Amino acid sequence: MASSSDTPVTLANCEDEPIHLPGAIQPHGALIALSSEGRVLSRSANLEKVAGFDMPPGTEPDSQLLGNGMIELIAEGLASDDHWVNSVESILLGRLFDVVAHRYQSVLYLELEPRRTASASFSQFALYAQRIISQMQSRHDIDSLLSRVTDEIRNMTGFDRVMAYRFRPDLSGEVIAEARRSDLESYLGQRYPASDIPAQARLLYIQNPIRLIADVAYAPSPLMPGLNPQTGKPFDLSFSSLRSVSPIHCEYLTNMGVRASMSVSIVVGGKLWGLFSCHHMAPKTMAHPLRMSFQVISQVCSALVERLEHNLATQTLKRASEQQQALILHARDSEDLVAALSGQPDNIAALVPCDGAAVVMSGRTQSIGGQFDLICRQIIEHLEQDGQHEVFHTDHWQSVDTEGNPHAYCGVLAVRFHRQESGWIIWLRKEEIHHVRWGGKPEKIVRVGPSGPRLTPRGSFEAWEEVVRGRSPSWTDTEIEIAEKLRRDLVELCLSRASEIDGMRQRLIAMLGHDLRNPLQSISMAAAMLSSSEVRDTELRKHISHSSGRMERLISQILEMSRLQSGLGILVNRVDTDLSALVQSIVAETAVAFPGMTIDAHIAPDVRAMVDPDRYAQVITNLLGNARYHGTPGKPVLISLSLDGNDTRLSVLNETNPVPAERLGTLFQPFKPQSADNLRNKNGLGIGLYISQAIAAAHSGQISVEQSGNIITFSMVQPMVA
Repeated sequence: MASSSDTPVTLANCEDEPIHLPGAIQPHGALIALSSEGRVLSRSANLEKVAGFDMPPGTEPDSQLLGNGMIELIAEGLASDDHWVNSVESILLGRLFDVVAHRYQSVLYLELEPRRTASASFSQFALYAQRIISQMQSRHDIDSLLSRVTDEIRNMTGFDRVMAYRFRPDLSGEVIAEARRSDLESYLGQRYPASDIPAQARLLYIQNPIRLIADVAYAPSPLMPGLNPQTGKPFDLSFSSLRSVSPIHCEYLTNMGVRASMSVSIVVGGKLWGLFSCHHMAPKTMAHPLRMSFQVISQVCSALVERLEHNLATQTLKRASEQQQALILHARDSEDLVAALSGQPDNIAALVPCDGAAVVMSGRTQSIGGQFDLICRQIIEHLEQDGQHEVFHTDHWQSVDTEGNPHAYCGVLAVRFHRQESGWIIWLRKEEIHHVRWGGKPEKIVRVGPSGPRLTPRGSFEAWEEVVRGRSPSWTDTEIEIAEKLRRDLVELCLSRASEIDGMRQRLIAMLGHDLRNPLQSISMAAAMLSSSEVRDTELRKHISHSSGRMERLISQILEMSRLQSGLGILVNRVDTDLSALVQSIVAETAVAFPGMTIDAHIAPDVRAMVDPDRYAQVITNLLGNARYHGTPGKPVLISLSLDGNDTRLSVLNETNPVPAERLGTLFQPFKPQSADNLRNKNGLGIGLYISQAIAAAHSGQISVEQSGNIITFSMVQPMVA
């Protein structure tokens, strides 16, 4: 291979190889370079061999030799600006040629390609292209689109193999569609690193979307002279069809057993999105009209890919928005924000493709799809060193597990939704190598050339594996947009909750000023009376104990409510519990504590469930206390425990004055105005039922209330097994 540089091209320096300045062309055609004045600057060494005549530097084109069509093409090119392109069919010395002309950097290039065999007319090629375009337009997703096009290109051209490549955000490549000869191994699913197609090669694929190598084993034909006599610099062949290609690429194709190839670019949004790559196991030329048909196909395909990607992004955002709205509504109605965001089946992990996710708030981590406490703590410690982080994403997070080994999760997408409580949503992705399976059997195709095994399909794939070690699939712009939208919605929800909590706090302060004043005054009076010998110590101790116990209950309820209003929920520790014995013991304790209260208990024997016994007892006590304070004096309270399929049902029934329908819906709200109106429980805060409902929810159950006449019933239903 010829090169404009004396330094041999190797894998180590191929990224710096000036592939647009090769100083030579492929020999299946010839090239003439003309100045702006129409004089020959250079021509390929094989011009006379290919065309049957020579045009030495300094001469002008011979109009009688070239014919009117080619002379008119030259005149049009000389009168044009850079990037002009046109072509004609021309008879030169009795032979048919495709003459492809373009102008670049004030040089007019003429490329002469002989029609080596009989070929279809341009109109027939246009019909072929139209048929493929019609097939393309009927596809509604990218994979089926590219699969269909690869089939049609192979049928139209006869190449042994046609592949569709897609470039990923990290510029690595992937074979996503393939049409091949049945005896060839499949490359479907093949991955290769970005270094396989250096930056300068990607640029050329955008500038010049069709590239043909008629024979990989060709001997290049150098330009004579190799430097432009007007500038002293090499000729820039970026837009040349015949441009000689990198010897590294030729070696790669040779190692695959390929003798001819053609590439057709897919350009989306001005960037190289992918390629159609055609391989043949013998030398093969492709007439210029057919290549132009493929250029039209490429342009249409690029437009369709762009439209389908836009549609997919729109659909993804719409679906995510609907899921988000449902999630936010659920979170708004839930007392436990962390549990609401991480519950099944609809949770934050469903919004973005991931291998795991977590909700973190106030030191509490709720993982989805694994246990992520350690890695989440490491992520948050890192992010909170910089207080400006609100949205963070990376595909190469580096941390270690408890044994010092690198985490399998390298992709992190995190959004902060509550600064004061250190509230974060975190999505995780595993190392990309976990998700890739080689589609064929490339180990059977290993032909090592001068540059080593790297230039084989297997070697390229192994190089890709090495590059992506410690990296996950990249987060797309759409996925980041979904995460940012969720963060905004959660911030708004948290601000709304903060406003509600502030209002409750003001009411709480006012209530506490009254409710804690009475027991404090009682304790102070009792302490003063201890100095008087006229009062028995036992009575004072009982009085102090009662008042301090009431204060303790008030403070305990306030702390429980504070956790709930902060979104932390109720913590439960479930164990196998004999509910029958537990309910019976609470009933007995209540009967002793309140001798005037009649309790009629109907408790089924041997009812067991996975519950937190202390929390469950708290619900029983709250429901019995509610019946005592709000029931008709002298009327019994009925408590029952029974099995209801796979659920347990605890019910507390009492007689009371009918409750207005509008008040039934507020019974589980804290600080109800009607709580202060109850003359038998003036000092109640109205949060017992509120806490009981949260305990039921923490056990995957719920409490409901029913009223029939002057009978009201509270029932807690929960599964026997968590």
